[in-house]
Amino acid sequence: MRYLTLLLAGALLLGACGRPSDPQAEARHQAQVDSLMQRLSVREKVAQLFVIEISREPSEETLARQDSLVREYGVGNLIIMRGPIGPFIERTNHLQSLAKIPLLVATDAEWGAAMRFAEYLPYPRQRILGRLEGRQAPRLLYQMGRNVGRELRDLGIYVNYAPVADACPDPYDASDGQRSFGSDPEMVSAYTSAYMQGMQDEGIFACAKHYPGHGCTTVDSHFEMPVVLYSRDTLESIAFAPFQTLFDNGIAMVMVAHMSIPAIDSTGVPMSISAPCMKGLLREEQGFKGVVITDAVGMQGVAAGRSPLEVNTAVYRAGSDMILMPNDVKLSIDAIADSVETGAWPLAELNAKVRKVLELKARAGFFDAGFDPQVRDLDRKIAEARHRDSTLQVRIDRALKRSSKPYIEPIGGDRTLVLDKGGALAPK
Repeated sequence: MRYLTLLLAGALLLGACGRPSDPQAEARHQAQVDSLMQRLSVREKVAQLFVIEISREPSEETLARQDSLVREYGVGNLIIMRGPIGPFIERTNHLQSLAKIPLLVATDAEWGAAMRFAEYLPYPRQRILGRLEGRQAPRLLYQMGRNVGRELRDLGIYVNYAPVADACPDPYDASDGQRSFGSDPEMVSAYTSAYMQGMQDEGIFACAKHYPGHGCTTVDSHFEMPVVLYSRDTLESIAFAPFQTLFDNGIAMVMVAHMSIPAIDSTGVPMSISAPCMKGLLREEQGFKGVVITDAVGMQGVAAGRSPLEVNTAVYRAGSDMILMPNDVKLSIDAIADSVETGAWPLAELNAKVRKVLELKARAGFFDAGFDPQVRDLDRKIAEARHRDSTLQVRIDRALKRSSKPYIEPIGGDRTLVLDKGGALAPK
C-alpha cells in the first residue's frame, strides 16, 4: 500500500491546484454540443471521429488531400509527429483556418514536448522516473504534468497520448520497456495518476495507453500482432489495475492496443477490434465513460491482412470513438455514413461517439466567444517553457540521485544492472 499512500498524500496537492468543477460551465458546454449536433449531417459527424497525421515533410499531394479532408469533409482532429515545431505550427494554423469546427490537435509527449520537438528540453523517460521515491514522487510528477500541459497548450495541442500505464516487468524483454514507470502495478497507478492530473489541471486531455496492458509483450505491434497468454486473474492483478485507477481518477481518454489476449477474446482478434474488450471489459466491467481511441490503425498489429477500409470500419464497430492515423479516409467516412443513413448501423451509436469528441472541444473552450485556435508568439513560448522545465528538471535530477532503486541500462547492446547516481538521468 506504500504507493497508494503516497498518491493520497500527493492528492492533497492535486486538489489544491486542480480546477474545481463548474456546473454552469458544464451546462454551457452541453448546450454548445447540443446545438452543433443538430446542425451536423451524418457525414460531418463521422468526419469528427477521424484523426489525420501532420507529418514532417508532406508532399504537395498530401497537403492538398489534407486541405480537402478538413475543408470539404470536415475531418475534426490532427496528430503532430516528430520534427521542427515551426513548420508544424504553420500547417496547423492553416488547417484551423479551413475548419468549420476547430480541430482538436494531439501528439505523443510522454516525456514532454521534446519527444516530438527538439526545441524543448526533455524530461527523463518513464522508466527512469519510476526510480523516484518518497512523498515527493507524486508531487514532482504532478508538476511535470503541469509543465508538459502548459507546453502543449501554448502550441494549440490539447491532447497528449500519455501516460503509458503499462506495468512492465522487464524493460528489455518488453516491447515498450523504457516507456513504462515500472513493474509494480500500485506504483504505476500512483505515478501515472499524478502525471495525468497535472496535465488535466492545465486543460490538456490525457490518454492512458496501451489498454488493456502492453507491458507483458515482447512483440512490437507496429510490425506484427503480439499475443498475450496470461490468465484473466494475472491480467487483473497486473495489467488492468493502473488503467482502473486512471479511470477512477477521471482521465479523459484511453488508447486500446493492437494485441490479442485470448483470455479476453478467444477469437484471437486484436483488442482494438474486439467488442468483448472495447464494449465488454472496458465500458461495462471497468466502467470507463470517456473517449476511446485505438493505437494508429496503420500498424501491422491490426492492419496485416485487412484493407484500410476494413480496419477503419472494424474499430468503429468494436467501440472506438476516434480513429487514429487512418488511410483511405474519404472512402471510410462515406462507408460509415452510408451504413448509418441506410439504417444498417444505429444513428444513436454514432451520435454517442461524436458527442464525446465535441464535449472535449467544448471543455477546451473551442466554442466560447473569443476562442482563437491560431498559435502565435512561438519563440517566446518556447523560451518560457525551457525556463520552467529546466528548473523542475534540476529538482527531479536531485531526487533521482538520492534514489536507492536500481536502474537497468543497456550498454553496448548488453543488459547491465547499474545503480544510477546521476550519470544516466537523460533519455538514451
